[in-house]
Amino acid sequence: MAQFKDKNQINQNKLWHSPISLLIIFCILVIFAYNMIGLIQKEVETRKKKIVQLENIETLRTRQEELDANIAKLSTDEGIEETIRDKYQVAKAGESVVNIVDESPRQAQSPQAVPKPSFWGFIKSLFKRN
Repeated sequence: MAQFKDKNQINQNKLWHSPISLLIIFCILVIFAYNMIGLIQKEVETRKKKIVQLENIETLRTRQEELDANIAKLSTDEGIEETIRDKYQVAKAGESVVNIVDESPRQAQSPQAVPKPSFWGFIKSLFKRN
């Protein structure tokens, strides 16, 4: 019986140390390593997306606070009056509205713009009938 156990143990050692079994184990190890690298890349990408989404959430919370403040302001008579005056330039009875117009844009425009002379314009002027 002892000889049988020794022979069985020797055959099992030969199986695990054979080149085919080592090649199969190596292939499994390579596939596992490749999948782990892909998993790590996906985790890094997910972490970056999470940071972007957290920034978006913070921006939306700030925007919500601003809108809540505007709603609270519009719930009062003074806030409604201020909003109407800003948007529509109206005045109460007995008040007057003054519009100030900046004259600089009109001065910047010349009465007649002189076109720049160009080669093509010169050619056209040669064949123009008078």
